[in-house]
Amino acid sequence: MLYLFLFGVAIGIISGLLGIGGGILLVPGLMLLFQFSQQEAQGTSFAVLIPPIGIFAALVYIQNGDVKLPVAGTIAAGYMLGALGGALLVPHVPAYWLRLGFGGLLLYLGLRFVLGAYLPKQAAALPAVLAALLVAIGAWLHGRRAAIATKLPPPDSQTEYHI
Repeated sequence: MLYLFLFGVAIGIISGLLGIGGGILLVPGLMLLFQFSQQEAQGTSFAVLIPPIGIFAALVYIQNGDVKLPVAGTIAAGYMLGALGGALLVPHVPAYWLRLGFGGLLLYLGLRFVLGAYLPKQAAALPAVLAALLVAIGAWLHGRRAAIATKLPPPDSQTEYHI
């Protein structure tokens, strides 16, 4: 529990500092560091977002005049409906596609932030193209690996498999 608490502190600091949703770090961190499944990490991330988690950081931003409350309320209402819809879809989407979608989104955002300021207007779509290409390669490799794995004959007296 201590490691989870310290992980939460680190996520909170980075989230409060950079203004990012904690899920950008929380979901992959739970999966990579604590061996959560994609669905467990997403569900835990949403449970973490339940107020009053962000209220303290929001109060500081409000005191500094950096929050547009009507906008925040409108987005929160939409977020609640959208999060419910997405959560209802999760059981029907294979975990691999969830990981691929999440990774693709992170790739796009990362490329957009890193390359965006240096790209001329004619190349504005480059981060999306690069992210889509990398996701497509990942999907192709996964499909190729799955196809190879399914082509193996079952073990019998003539065939042995060693792990």
